[in-house]
Amino acid sequence: MMLLRDLLAPWFIYSGDQSFNELTLDSRAIRRGDVFLALPGHRVDGRQFIDKALDLGAAGVLVHTDDADQHGKVLLGDNAERGVQIYFFQLNRQVSAIAAQRYPLAHQFAVTPSLGIIGITGTNGKTSTSQLIAQLVTSLGRKAAVMGTLGNGLWGELVDSGNTTADAITLMRQLHEFEAQGASVCAMEVSSHGLVQGRVDAVPFDVAVFTNLTRDHLDYHGDMESYTAAKQSLFRFSTLGHGLLNLDDPVGETWLIELKDMAAQIWGFSIEGHQAAAFYTKNTQFDDQGVSATLVWPEGETQIHSPLLGAFNLSNLLAALSALYLQGFDMEALAEQVQYLTPVAGRMERFTTADNITLVVDYAHTPDAIEQALTALRRHCAGDLWCVFGCGGDRDKGKRPLMGRAAEQYADRIMVTSDNARSEDPAQIISDIIQGLVTPERALTQVDRITAIKDVVGLAKSGDLILLAGKGHETYQEAAGVRHNYDERALARQLAEQSK
Repeated sequence: MMLLRDLLAPWFIYSGDQSFNELTLDSRAIRRGDVFLALPGHRVDGRQFIDKALDLGAAGVLVHTDDADQHGKVLLGDNAERGVQIYFFQLNRQVSAIAAQRYPLAHQFAVTPSLGIIGITGTNGKTSTSQLIAQLVTSLGRKAAVMGTLGNGLWGELVDSGNTTADAITLMRQLHEFEAQGASVCAMEVSSHGLVQGRVDAVPFDVAVFTNLTRDHLDYHGDMESYTAAKQSLFRFSTLGHGLLNLDDPVGETWLIELKDMAAQIWGFSIEGHQAAAFYTKNTQFDDQGVSATLVWPEGETQIHSPLLGAFNLSNLLAALSALYLQGFDMEALAEQVQYLTPVAGRMERFTTADNITLVVDYAHTPDAIEQALTALRRHCAGDLWCVFGCGGDRDKGKRPLMGRAAEQYADRIMVTSDNARSEDPAQIISDIIQGLVTPERALTQVDRITAIKDVVGLAKSGDLILLAGKGHETYQEAAGVRHNYDERALARQLAEQSK
């Protein structure tokens, strides 16, 4: 428990003696003794639920106001049992800081924190990099936590999160819990939405990692400039210790110059021999078993062999290793564990049929991710390279022809199908994708995704490789506003096993 006056002390003096349990943004989740933060939202205004929160036994309600004169104003309940209302000027900008006050970390009290926090941002690679960080730390006998697309929790005990970046209160509460559970590192995916909405404002990141940046989420940000600025803002945190940039991405190269005067020390990594990189790989060789390379860092070099497919997975691995080195881990010890890594769920996962047809399930859902995945798989494909993919409905329509163009350019054969059409007509989405093709007559189309995949498996020959792009770890297919159970990894596994 905590005293309400202690929670509010950094902002104004409150003389009440009420204690409370937890903070919440959801009036439906209130338990007796909690404090509800009533905020205006994109769809619903939380201030509509103040009375409901108090009826449910809230110890208090912090109420957002845009009137500075109202800041700190107190409305007492009509009886001693009813909670208090306290007005807070621009509360929506302080949620993360308030959450940090309620759920403090050792960073606030010690020079050396017990929980190191690594934030990973970028269009693609956030999930793989964060999961690889957690795998590596766990393999060294230490506890690691993850927050992101695949869930939140200690490695191996993830609970579905719903969002890439949790709301500010959930996020700080979980970091507080991870520290109490003895985690030495938390690898956190940091989305552009989370940055713009201030969900991570009070997070004391030790290391920030930039993977890459390509077109995505323009339905939210409006243009690439705003999207880029959102991503870069993570590296401008005054408390950040180290920034780690992918110099193989043009944006990373640009940021190396733009961020040189920031509080954080900025480093670069590269798998393509960028001369400004402090961390890089050389003598790289790809084969059916993965990739071998020489890993170089400021204090030495060593050989690594990774069982993960593709150049972009080597880049993700290099990011993970470099971030942990900056976090204080021994690089030689980390490198020893690389050979034991396992694929991240729904990220370049392989399933092979008795006819030697390989199905690879991957979350690639942007033009750049399609290009990267197909380019990577080309090195491992003896026959034709297929791509089965679609585009999400109610999202950036300008991305659709670009997805088609990327698939056509880097695959030998393509099948265009559905991928979370949501409220849109899936046939129209397929038509939008086809508009980007140079030779649309060569493309196969099938609205039903399961049928599409089975058709391609039936057409494929020994040595062919089929990329099933877009679904990855997801366990649903959304159509007409309804989410239906659909697990592409399970389908690929079933098709592989049925053939044996």
